[in-house]
Order: sequence, then structure tokens, then C-alpha cells
Amino acid sequence: MFKDNKYTKRYSLITATAKLRETPGYTEKHHIIPQSLGGTNDKSNLVDLTAREHFICHWLLVKMTEGEARSKMLYALQGMKAENKFQDRYHTKITARVYEKHRIEHAANHSAVMKAKNLVPWNKGGSVLSIEQRKRISEAAKNRPKPTKESIAKNSASRTGLKRSEETKLKMSLAAKGKLKGPMSEEQKLKRSLKQKGVPKPAGFGKKVAARMKLEFANNNPNQREDLQKICPHCGVKVGPSNYTRWHGEKCKEA
Repeated sequence: MFKDNKYTKRYSLITATAKLRETPGYTEKHHIIPQSLGGTNDKSNLVDLTAREHFICHWLLVKMTEGEARSKMLYALQGMKAENKFQDRYHTKITARVYEKHRIEHAANHSAVMKAKNLVPWNKGGSVLSIEQRKRISEAAKNRPKPTKESIAKNSASRTGLKRSEETKLKMSLAAKGKLKGPMSEEQKLKRSLKQKGVPKPAGFGKKVAARMKLEFANNNPNQREDLQKICPHCGVKVGPSNYTRWHGEKCKEA
């Protein structure tokens, strides 16, 4: 399973020494043979390591393996950044060259793993969901409690005034290029219509719509637009389109 090299010997020395000593204070459980490589939860396969030793062992595991096993160990090394209140991770910085080397390899490895899966466009980063999985996700979403006014206000406050960097704007622009835009298809309109049927409008909805339409009409009144003015051939008066239709043309008193 492991290559016969100096890293494997170092790994064996660390785990064997840790097996024989008393607990030195804060420790983390480590599987000598990782679970992803077939290791079990048996006591013989578990060892208590310090945070520093734990990090080093996962670093060594990458150097001790190859092929699919190395791919799994890269994920495990990447996961050593995870931290919570029950963990005290090893925070000593590794050199930029070492970080770059493993970060590039992890990115390439992750890309290859994702491309090998049978993905669908809307499910990036995961395999195709079964009907049972979709049903469970749907039920969980339906039973999810609605956000409170406090949580909505808190989320809104955290986003207010947030500015995107030029790099983020460029990425969004490039991602949007080539996507179809324009009016909804008849199928989309029907789908939305059926979904909204029977759903009561919130209180004051009609008044808000009326106020908005009134404001929009006031700011863009067609009767006040110079490019839409018409001259009546009978009385010679220049008026807007609605006044022309109502009082002039064929309805003009001088016709």
C-alpha cells in the first residue's frame, strides 16, 4: 500500500513512538492506515498524535502513496485546515513553495475527479442524484423553517454596502457571456403562472403596484413626449397620442 521510502519509515517511527508513550496533553485521533485506504476503527489502528504530528503524518502520507491512494491523501491533507472548538490545529506556516506545489496538485487532482463523475449542468461538484436523494432533499427543503425578521434584517445588514472587486466583476461578466437572454418562452410563462395561481398576494401589494405605475407614468408620460406629439389635420392643434385619439382626428369637431 505504501511506497518503500524514507517518508514511510519516518511515518512508522512517529506512529510507533506515539503508541508507546503517555498522552502528552492535547492530542488528535489518527488512523495509522487511513479509512479511505481500508483502515478500520480498531484500537490497533488508532494512535493519539499532537496537532503538529497529525499534520506532519498527513503530509508524509501524500509522499508515501501514489495513484488513487495519493489522490485521497491529497484530500486528507487539504482537510487538515478544518478547525472547530474541539480542535487546536497546527498553525506553523509551511513554505510558500511547498504550499504552491501541493495546492496545484490538489487542484488538478480535484478537477480530474470531478470530470470523471457523471455530472449534470445544475449539479456542479457532485454526481447525479437518485430519485430517493432528490425526494429527501425536497422534503428537507419543505420542512425548513422560514427565516425570521431578525435573521432577514441581519443578512440584509451584512450585505448592505458590499462592493465587488474588479476581479469578481470580470469573472461574473465572463461567466454570463454566451448565456441566452431575452423574454421568457411561453412554456416558462405558463409554468410561472400555474405556480402562482391560488397564492394570496401580501397585504398592500395592489397599492404598491399602483403607486409604482403612477410614478413611472409621471416620469414618462407619453402625452408630454415631444417625439409622440401629433398635429390634427382638421384643427391644426398639436397634442399627445391619447388626447389625439380622444378629441382629434376623425372625432375632431371641425372634421
